[in-house]
Formats: sequence, C-alpha cells, structure tokens
Amino acid sequence: MFSRELGFDLGTSIMHISQKDKGIILDEPEIIAIDKNKKEVVAVGEEAYDMLEKTPAHIIMNNPVKYGVVADFDNMGKLLKKQLKNLKVGKSLGNNVAIVSVPNDVSEVERKALYDLFIHSGFRFKKVYLIEKSVAAAIGAGIEILNPYGNMIVDIGGGTTEISVVSLGGIVISKLLKIGGNKFDEDIRSYIKRKYSLYIGKKSAEKIKKEVGYVLIDNNDIVTTKVVGRDVVTGLPKTVTVTNEDIYNALREDINIIVEAIKYILEKTPPELSADILETGLFLTGGSSLLKNLDQLITNETSLSINLVSAPKECVVNGIDSVLKNIDMYQDILSTSKRENKLK
Repeated sequence: MFSRELGFDLGTSIMHISQKDKGIILDEPEIIAIDKNKKEVVAVGEEAYDMLEKTPAHIIMNNPVKYGVVADFDNMGKLLKKQLKNLKVGKSLGNNVAIVSVPNDVSEVERKALYDLFIHSGFRFKKVYLIEKSVAAAIGAGIEILNPYGNMIVDIGGGTTEISVVSLGGIVISKLLKIGGNKFDEDIRSYIKRKYSLYIGKKSAEKIKKEVGYVLIDNNDIVTTKVVGRDVVTGLPKTVTVTNEDIYNALREDINIIVEAIKYILEKTPPELSADILETGLFLTGGSSLLKNLDQLITNETSLSINLVSAPKECVVNGIDSVLKNIDMYQDILSTSKRENKLK
C-alpha cells in the first residue's frame, strides 16, 4: 500500500506543508472563511485571505492558531482537510506519516490534542511525530543539530518569537514571547491612528511593514510609502505618507523586548555553549526576521554576528523536510503521543 510522508508547520499566519522528495507543496495564509448560516467552508488559504476585511456579516473569518498554538481545533480540522484535498492527498493512501512542528513550551495536553487532530483528520496518518519548532528551524538553517555544539536560534514568526539555544538535538534553554508579525501590524495601525488620525486595515499595515519596516535608521535615510485609510474625524477616505521613521517608532517597544529577551537567554546560557555562540553567531529565522536592519540592531546590542538564512520564512518547514528525508537519523529528536507508544 502506498504512503506519503508529509511535514506541517502550522504557523500563526502561514501554513506550510512539505512532502518527502517534493519539498514545499503549500505556502498559504492559515485562515478559513465560514458561512455561519449554512455552516459551510467558503474558502481557505490565499482565497480566504483575499476576502479578509471585505466580507458580509454572515461570512466569518477565522485564524485557528493563536500565538503558535492551535486554539480552535474544529476549524483547524476543517482547514487541514480542505487544504489536503486541494493538494490531492487522497484518503485511499495508507500508512501516511506526518511530522508537525510545535513550540517548545506547549503542554502535554496540547500535544495530545494536536496528535489526535492528525490521527482523526480522515487521511489515515498511521504515524504522527512532533518536533520542536526551534529544532526544526535550526535544521532548516543548515545547522548540524546533532553535534555537541551550541547554537542560538531567534525565530520571529507571525504570532510568537522563540529564542532558543540548541545542542545535541535538543533545546538547552528557551524563551517564548507573544510578539511577532501580527503584533507588529497592530503596533503600526495604532501608531498611524494616533499620529495621522487614520484607521487602516491589517493588510495595509502588513504592506507598510514590508516596504518601510525599519527597526534601525542610519544616516537619517528617510524612505516613504503611501497608505489609504479612513479619517478618524470625518469618516472619509484619506491618503497619508508614512515614513520608515514612523515604523521605527511604532515597533521600537516590542523590538526592545525581543532584544532584552535575547540578552536574558545569553546570560542564562552555560559558559561552554556561550563560547560556541560567540564563535558561530546568532541565527535569525522566521518571516518577521526580515525587518530591515534588525540584524544590525541585534549586533549593536549583543556584539554577536548574525547569520541570515536564505529562506527565513520557510526555515521550519525546510527543517522538517530534511527530517523526512533522514527520519532514521533524526528519530531521537521526534516525539509521539504517549497513547501511540502504548500501542506499539
């Protein structure tokens, strides 16, 4: 009987799915649109994202993952089934294997619920493995994770920032912050409302972040972009020009929290691993690590060199894909449900 080996990175903003020997087969927003009257799924992924902030009252938009953890298992199950059907991952296949990334600090109950989600998804996953997100990101960044050598990973995603020191295939110390790309978007919306008396949408905030999202400004270089929103006073549409200095001011507080958390982890890291980190530098991963000059800011604050990976947004799923190709070698870093262990 045929089988497929699939990897899942269920991020707060983006769902990534990879397939052994095919690489990434899905890279779409992790969002689902539901008709609350008909109780039907209207759209998922990119199609649902295009509908965001434009739907009538009976269409509900839902992001099943909050702060890196599945918060709505019912809608996550519907989203997962729909995307797997779109990818033509048929039910007729048997003995399917899934590797799913999870934050380091999730509880055993949350791990069990995630495991059950895949077992009961209707796609006959016989084996479901969980892998810590920071470990997967380290593998995706090209780190030899099984070696007795310390590496520091700062993974800035849509909902969370996870700062970890990894060695010998495991996490030595880590800290999870509920700060990520979505929080940055909210910071930008709030700042623009305060300064320009303008309401803007989530998509507009994300666009601004990508275009002029500077966290450090050198030599007073000013970059601008235009944004359209609704005037707070008149309620009429209005266009304003936003600068990179605006975004620097909007994000400064949350960026400082991330920098201070990096310093805290460095202070708590065992001396021998600290020596390794000083030699190799820090690895920045996650889509929100692409904020302009973030690497320079961290270097200024910590004196560490920064390793920029080639595909930071896909780093976790690329790491899972590497594990799929060498599952025997990485067996010790994968975990299964206690229930499954009893059934063996």
